[in-house]
Amino acid sequence: MTGYDKNDNVLSSQCYGQTSASVYALIILTGNLLNHVDDTATTSAYNNGFEFKDGVKQANEYVYDANGNLTKDLNKGISNITYNVLNLPTGVTFASGGFIQYGYTADGIKRRMMYKEADGSGNPVPTVYCGNVVYENGVARLLLTEEGYVTLSDKKYHYYLQDHQGNNRVVLSSSGAVEEAITILLVGYLQAQAMCSLINTTARSTMARRD
Repeated sequence: MTGYDKNDNVLSSQCYGQTSASVYALIILTGNLLNHVDDTATTSAYNNGFEFKDGVKQANEYVYDANGNLTKDLNKGISNITYNVLNLPTGVTFASGGFIQYGYTADGIKRRMMYKEADGSGNPVPTVYCGNVVYENGVARLLLTEEGYVTLSDKKYHYYLQDHQGNNRVVLSSSGAVEEAITILLVGYLQAQAMCSLINTTARSTMARRD
């Protein structure tokens, strides 16, 4: 990150996905809300990278409601997001025809989700959360734990590694192998790859102590 405002919002950053330019992304902020991102990187440094995709070039690529909740994300093809009185998302609609719907208890605990592929294909898939068990299409699929989850089909454990803000960034197998790396806007995939060796070592050490 190369620039912040007085509220610690990111104004600019230097990405390392491409070496032919020095500055790849410039963020314009108004009222502490992100308006648009201009990313001039044309290629990814890694195949199948998870970096930000600059899908449109407009002055207002993100739209918010009166409470500051994101209601539209043109870069991700999200045409509308609805919220309940608790400011929890109840529906996400994609321009391509897909959607995600959420259901909550009165105190805001998520109990149900239904989704359809973003390209509009296939039938909606209902997902129900009952305690720490996740059902998909009426079949128990996952058992949630404090450290991650268990896939009930093969009884295998999977562990989360989180960043300093509590976001899940990496999914590890019980042997410490990286199964999935999750990147967030303005966090370069190159940096995530560079951390993998440290992540593997830390995870194996942690699981060894538990064993």
